[in-house]
Amino acid sequence: MIVLGVTGGLASGKSSISKYLQNKYKAYIFDADVEAKKILHTKEVEKQILEAFPQLKSLETDLLSQAAFENKQSQLKLNSIIHPLVEREIEQRIVNEDGKHPFFIIDAAMIIESGSVNYFRYKGMILLVVIADKAIRKERALMRGNLLEDSILGRMNLQLPDSTKVKHADFIVENNSTESELFQKIDVIITKITNE
Repeated sequence: MIVLGVTGGLASGKSSISKYLQNKYKAYIFDADVEAKKILHTKEVEKQILEAFPQLKSLETDLLSQAAFENKQSQLKLNSIIHPLVEREIEQRIVNEDGKHPFFIIDAAMIIESGSVNYFRYKGMILLVVIADKAIRKERALMRGNLLEDSILGRMNLQLPDSTKVKHADFIVENNSTESELFQKIDVIITKITNE
């Protein structure tokens, strides 16, 4: 089973790629955002977060997002609680799914920022970085309708720029055009990976 990390900035196209890999290549998808939210709501983690962010009265999504995306320090504080637990869950899931799928996809926006990239690269992960122009990403994020423009720009500014992310990449895919063009590029990359 090939472990493939898929990362990129907000609204770069990670989720579209993951769904495509699941549908076409029968890949197993580990969505780090979804799994982190599950971990967030365990009693032990809730307690740690409320201690780390005393201004929070609860872990309601909007309140936690405001606190976590306030600045780099807040983001690092939250990530230091969540990311080690997500890493552990990924490891366990890779063991559980081994032999059942040709690919195990780690769909994770923060895999580089968290330092997990080094850990999983040591374990043999291949890293695909999705890049797209900031203006295009902003439009895509606005079209989703779940974030206001200020919030989108704030989150983008807290993420590493594409120029930094690509330094960690085994493969880079640009997503400034149509989905069908994106998927053609993904097919080429998957062919290269499976033929190596």
